[in-house]
Amino acid sequence: MASLSEIKSSITFGGGLARNNKFLVTLPSLGRGGIVGFLGSRNMNILCRTAQIPGKQTLTHEKRTGMKLEKVAYGYAVEDVTLTFLETATLPVRNYFDDWRSLILNEDSQTAAYKSEYQKRVVIHQLAMPVPIAALPILNRIPIDVSASTYSVELINAFPTTMTGIDYNNEADGFVETTVSMSYTNWKRVPAGQLSFSINF
Repeated sequence: MASLSEIKSSITFGGGLARNNKFLVTLPSLGRGGIVGFLGSRNMNILCRTAQIPGKQTLTHEKRTGMKLEKVAYGYAVEDVTLTFLETATLPVRNYFDDWRSLILNEDSQTAAYKSEYQKRVVIHQLAMPVPIAALPILNRIPIDVSASTYSVELINAFPTTMTGIDYNNEADGFVETTVSMSYTNWKRVPAGQLSFSINF
């Protein structure tokens, strides 16, 4: 059994325990102007409250060789990723995904676009614990923390398939959220190193 000092050393050597609130979602630009396009390409992750790094299942079937029965792989299956966002008063997240959905389906003409026209690249990052830039002497008056990604996955050919409705009520302290399910062809690991900056006011 490992000693307490060995456990502490392993955690310290690995940069600390991974936190599930240290993540970054990089969503694509839809080529639209205005605040919706700006949020989509740069700052949508600020409003993202929940996300997942997806799992992957190896599909198998049973093969009999003589009296031995064993599993052999024949493919894989992936699961949809669900993203939940806080909304500001102008509902920029909902507008963003409305715009993306309009690239998929034209409900006026009742036609669907080719998948190559609406599939996009989405990247989800696990971030390390932030390092304060204030630790650098030249920047010791700027309250900024920097986090670097330690594990990143790309959702290949991703697009939104479900956007939940918004429920309203009379609660004074409630907030509006938008939840979106993303489907994709596959996911793969991509080089980590994405930087995230946060300002501590």
